[in-house]
Amino acid sequence: MLCIRLPHLKARLKCEQGSQVVGFALVVPVLVSVALLLVEIISVVICQVSLSTATKAAAHLAALKGSTGSQVSSAATSYWTPIGFTSCGNSAVTKHTRFSGTSFVEVRVQQCFEIPLLGKRVQFDSAAREVDEGEL
Repeated sequence: MLCIRLPHLKARLKCEQGSQVVGFALVVPVLVSVALLLVEIISVVICQVSLSTATKAAAHLAALKGSTGSQVSSAATSYWTPIGFTSCGNSAVTKHTRFSGTSFVEVRVQQCFEIPLLGKRVQFDSAAREVDEGEL
């Protein structure tokens, strides 16, 4: 197939060569910002899941016969913290409750993080309950 180039189009293409670079320079910072924001959001979600898992492990350990408070506290605070996140405090509370004749152990963990990119503080709360095997 034969292609014919018109002379006035050739001149216009030379003027538009720099527009691709300008468009790229405008779009890249937005894409990088969105990518960094996604990384921060994923880190927050993974941190919440890790805290929940640690709380469940601490509740299970607290329900076992012969477990000590220091073991439960250590298990409750052994969660993954993302790099760059700074802790602004945590607390772990173990409580024994009785419901319908059954004894339960409940562990509540609260953790506060400061997110570096956003400069915001986030409070995570997690609770887990298990049947107290020491009362069985």
